[in-house]
This record gives sequence, C-alpha cells and structure tokens, in this order.
Amino acid sequence: MGRLLGRLLASVRVRVTATAVLAVVCALGAAAFFLEGSLEHDRQRILMSTAQDQAVQVATDNPEMTLPLSLPANSTLQSGLVEVVRNGKVLGGSHPLAKLPPLWLPGDPQMQQNSFVFAGQAQDVHVVAVPVITPSHVRATVVVITSLDQYDTSLADVRKTLEIGMPVLLAVVGIICWAIVGRALRPIEALRREVTEIATTPGSLRIAEPGTGDEVGRLARTLNSMLDRIEAASARERRFVSDASHELRSPIANIRTEIEVALHHPEFADWHSVAQDVLSENDRMGRLVQELLLLARADEGGLLPSSGATDLGEVAESADGVTDAGLGGPGPEIFVDTVFAPVAVPPIYLERMVANLVGNARRFAASRIDVTVTREEPYAVLRVRDDGPGIPEAERNRIFERFVRLDEARDRGDGGFGLGLAIVADVCRAYGGRIEVGDAAPGAVFTLRFPLVRGVRSKRRVRQPAPA
Repeated sequence: MGRLLGRLLASVRVRVTATAVLAVVCALGAAAFFLEGSLEHDRQRILMSTAQDQAVQVATDNPEMTLPLSLPANSTLQSGLVEVVRNGKVLGGSHPLAKLPPLWLPGDPQMQQNSFVFAGQAQDVHVVAVPVITPSHVRATVVVITSLDQYDTSLADVRKTLEIGMPVLLAVVGIICWAIVGRALRPIEALRREVTEIATTPGSLRIAEPGTGDEVGRLARTLNSMLDRIEAASARERRFVSDASHELRSPIANIRTEIEVALHHPEFADWHSVAQDVLSENDRMGRLVQELLLLARADEGGLLPSSGATDLGEVAESADGVTDAGLGGPGPEIFVDTVFAPVAVPPIYLERMVANLVGNARRFAASRIDVTVTREEPYAVLRVRDDGPGIPEAERNRIFERFVRLDEARDRGDGGFGLGLAIVADVCRAYGGRIEVGDAAPGAVFTLRFPLVRGVRSKRRVRQPAPA
C-alpha cells in the first residue's frame, strides 16, 4: 500500500491534480467562512430592521398611547406580536400576549432570545425592545416579538446545497484538471519514449521536434542539442583513446623489438645502445602520459588554483625551449622582447604553454622565432611568431584538437604527439584567456591573451630588442 501510494505521489499528473483540488478546497472553505459570517450579520440586521419597522408602525397608529391601543394580532407567531410599555407599566399587547406577564422591563437587554413557543409554531423567537416617540411626542417602548424561522430555513437550505455541491464541484475540478494535465504531459511522455529509444538504439537518432514555440518544442530542441554534444564528446573520446593507444603502442613495440633482438643475439648486442634506446622510448611514453594527465585535469576542472600574480614576461624569457634548443641540434634563432605583465596563472602552466608554443614554432620555422610579451589593456599578450610555411586558414581551428598534426606524421622524428597546442588551448581557457592563430606572412603567429592583474608593482626590465 505504501509503495503504491509512493508511486502515485511520484506522478506529476497526480500531484498537479491533487494540488488543484486542494487549492479549490481552500478557496471554497474561505468563501464558505466569509459567507457564513455575512449571513449571520444579515440575520441580525434583518431581526433589528423587522422590529424597528413594527415599532414605528405601532407608534404611528397610537399617537397618544392611550387605551384602547391599535395593535396587530398574529396567532402564527412568525413576527409582529407587540407589547407596549410606558413608564415601566404594560399598556397593552396584541393577542395572545395580553395574558402574559411583561416581556421586557427597564434594565433588561434590548434584544434577547425567548424560549416560549405558542402551539409549537415557532422555534427561533427573539424579543426586541424598541424605544419610540409618537407623532404627539409621547415616549414609550414597543416590545416586538419576531421569529427568524423562515430565514433559518433558507440558511439551512444554503448549507445543505453547499454540503452536496462542494464534493460534486471538487470531483468535477479533479476530472477536468486530470484531463488537462494528461493532455499537457502527453508530448513530454512522447519525448521520454523517444529518448529511451535513442539511448538503447545505436546510431545518430534525434527527437522529432513538434514545431511549436511552446515549452515542449524548446525542450525537444534542447534535448537534440544535448544529444549532438554527447555524440561529439563520445566521438572525441573514441578518437582520443584510439590515438593515445596508437602513440603508446609505438614506443612499447620499439622497446620490445630492441630487447628481443638483443636477447636473440646476445653475443652481438650492444647493451649500452639497447639501454639508451629503451630509456629514450621510456622518456617518450612518460612525456605522453604527463600530457594526457594534464589534459584530463583540465577536462575535470582539476588544475591548480591561481595563488597570485605571475609575470608572463619573465616566464617567457626563462621557459624551456626559449633558453635551450629543446629538440637538439641546430635550429632557428629565437628573439625575445618582453615587458612586465602580471597574470593570474600558475607559473608551471605558463611555462608549459610557452614551451609548447615555442616547440611548435621550432618544428616549422625556417630561421627565426620571435617571442614578445606586451600589455594591451586590459590584457597581457604573448605572441610567438615563426617564418615557416604558415597554417592554412581552413585548418586553424582544427590544430587545437587533440592528436591533430597537419602532416599526419607519426614517426619519432616529428618530435610531438599532437597534444601541445591542445594543452595550450585548454589551459588558456581554464584561466580566462584565449588563443588565436594568424598569418605572419611568412609563417604563423600564435597569440595568447590573459586578463592583467591590477595592483601589482611593476619591475624594471631590460628589453632584448629584436634585430630588423
């Protein structure tokens, strides 16, 4: 029973219908409360109005208040029986009050309920004392007996109607709300079935958009957009795993080949050379694993937080690849021109980005690489320019993807894994910067922009002017 109730309460349709019915119950309850108070107020007003009208009529018919009095006679006791009191004495009363003792004496309340009943003809009987002044300026008190049986009967009929009508009204409201909510949720349920089918069916299926401009249509478009992003992320993940496994397979295979050949002909093996080759391949795998871990941290938001300002110019002058050849052997000449430019990026990541950009430029530069750091408010700007063949405009966005190399070379002589620029782009975005690539005519220029940190004292720096 509890499980069934929990399942029912988990339904949006049930909850909305129950909420609507509860709201109607509260509204009707409040309306009934105010109606009851209004009717009770009207009951007292009717009682006093009836008594005052009857007393005025008696005063008009008896201007001198002398016997015999002209009084109404009403044997039904519904209303209109009167008793005239003057100076504390009863002057007279309508039949059948003539034989009763005084119904009101000076000092009694003006209105009181009396329990007497004549021949069982009235139940709700009230005695109202109304002071009057006749046209002859005679003062007296007219005691009027009124019965509100008819009014109470009408009020009871209203209560009975409400008692019967409220459940019927609530049932109608519940049925209408159930139908409307079911109709409104029908497209949502259709979307749910389609999403379930897409989740269990391979392929690039998409949700059929209803073509309406309402919330359901916007939900369908949002779900399709989400499915596009999921599919793209899945494709990137599959390509990432494939490329990573390919890159790792090559050094593992080389190590295995070196050792197997040496073991097969141990008498001819140069074990020192074998050890150097194995260490070289091991270093290559280590660099690949480090770069993969850095990319994984960037994806998960696990990069180090910025603990203060770092001088981008100083890092650019001292980063690996700027101060040494990096790739070994002769290479293009590097010229550095920097200024003081504090940014909120940890030094370890700035050094990696500069080294990756310079290393990328080394592979393609013909004779020269220019590294500059400038302040272009409100940014600190790092530019790495080479005089190589440049990058085609159609490929300038693709080069920041992982394991992308434009020449598709996979040999060790190429010197990279296709992860350097991807690392620069991901780390740059993680710290609020952006990276651009343009044409240097000849060659390519990579531009990094980071927001400047305010309030940091400048340092005197000696520039290294680049030759013309």
